[in-house]
Amino acid sequence: MSNGRFVFPSWCCRATGWLAGLAGLALLGSCSPDGGTRALPPPTGHFEGRISFQGADLRTTLDLREVKPGQLEGDFRLADLPGLGFPAENLQFKSPQLHFERRPNAGPGNMVVDAIREGDFLRGLFTTDSVKADLLLVRRGKPEPRPYREVPLRFRSGTLMLTGTLLVPDDTLRRHPAVVLLADTRTPHQRDLRAYADLLVRHGFVALVYDRRDAKQTRRQPGPHSVQDLADDALAAVRATRQSPAVDSLHVGLWGLGQGGHVAALTAATAKKAVAFVVAVSGPGVPLATVARFQSTALLRRRNVAPTDIQKAEQAFGQLERYVRRNGQDDTTRLHDLLQQVGQQPWAQYTTLPRRVPTAQELQSQPRWRGLLPDPRTAWQQVRVPVLLLYGAADDQLDARESARRLRGVVGYRRGSAVRVYANANHEIMLPAGVRPDTDGKWDWPRPSPGYVEDMLAWMQQAAR
Repeated sequence: MSNGRFVFPSWCCRATGWLAGLAGLALLGSCSPDGGTRALPPPTGHFEGRISFQGADLRTTLDLREVKPGQLEGDFRLADLPGLGFPAENLQFKSPQLHFERRPNAGPGNMVVDAIREGDFLRGLFTTDSVKADLLLVRRGKPEPRPYREVPLRFRSGTLMLTGTLLVPDDTLRRHPAVVLLADTRTPHQRDLRAYADLLVRHGFVALVYDRRDAKQTRRQPGPHSVQDLADDALAAVRATRQSPAVDSLHVGLWGLGQGGHVAALTAATAKKAVAFVVAVSGPGVPLATVARFQSTALLRRRNVAPTDIQKAEQAFGQLERYVRRNGQDDTTRLHDLLQQVGQQPWAQYTTLPRRVPTAQELQSQPRWRGLLPDPRTAWQQVRVPVLLLYGAADDQLDARESARRLRGVVGYRRGSAVRVYANANHEIMLPAGVRPDTDGKWDWPRPSPGYVEDMLAWMQQAAR
């Protein structure tokens, strides 16, 4: 390393400098003494090192194992950021290049490693959101074993067959408390929740992740299912988990993110004794029509849309919600004109407003309209098990403080339940990268809000006893 920049050794194809070395190795592979190339074997082992960006370093470890010939399994840990370690997804090694991610195709919150193997060294880039940082890892020995095993699990919900993975701790206990993880609308694949499952299984829980029924749909495509359909799937997942011989069937809980929190409430309200506790991270506590309006307004602000145009969009949302609540028994002329005006604006693509007025029949038959009406507070009123509700005050997906206020009056007084709001945190209770109120004017890495991970694990372990 020279002046904070990596320099590849001159013996490797005569390429020097970070960018030249990276490009050269990517094209040529590893140099042999006679000037030819040879493929390097997979870089298995326990690696330790650092990620560096703007003077902020993170201690890092990577364990790479060859589980089958040519097939790698990896675990990436960030010693300075507990709760952000993850099992490597989309892990590929094409000599000498190594690539893996935290949550492929997830957009914000994903972490990507692209490195070049150089003997016992891995040098490259660590990317998260807009940050591209230097990465240097060195092999220190054999890889540490993963402390859990993965068991494929398929289960039926109505006529659907859903696919998931059960993560089971490798310890001496015969039975463990378990958690079924429920995804948000933007993260419907089981791989999207693997980092959370990895955290929970390392703290003694069996964890189930599964692909939601809408996992194969495009993000902006309205699904032909309702939130209640997702709750039926979740209950089927709970029942399948309870049948595992590794699970203590009396201590199976639900953990939901975003919409998954609302699904958890609906599931627990009807599950009777099948569910022992519920954790909801950023679960809505306001009517879902209000959530949709909040999300569209936040997106328009991020796109620097003029305040007068944002006001017009909010007006259209308000009239549409009233039309839906009155079951189409309203004057459609004004709503039609307003939707037409909004639909002609270049920023209309960033909203979920329809281009025309839905018919009375569509209001009855399409879940996208029926889904605007429920108030999640009604479902939480029927939950009789301990509940932990967690919110980030800077959430741009819903009004976190209002959700916490409304649900605190429903579940906050119950024995064993709690509602907590973390200052400056986002939808996943993370503090963003950059200069924040807690950094004394210095740049810092994104990290879980102080106390969030510890609070959640302590509460869950108590609830599972």
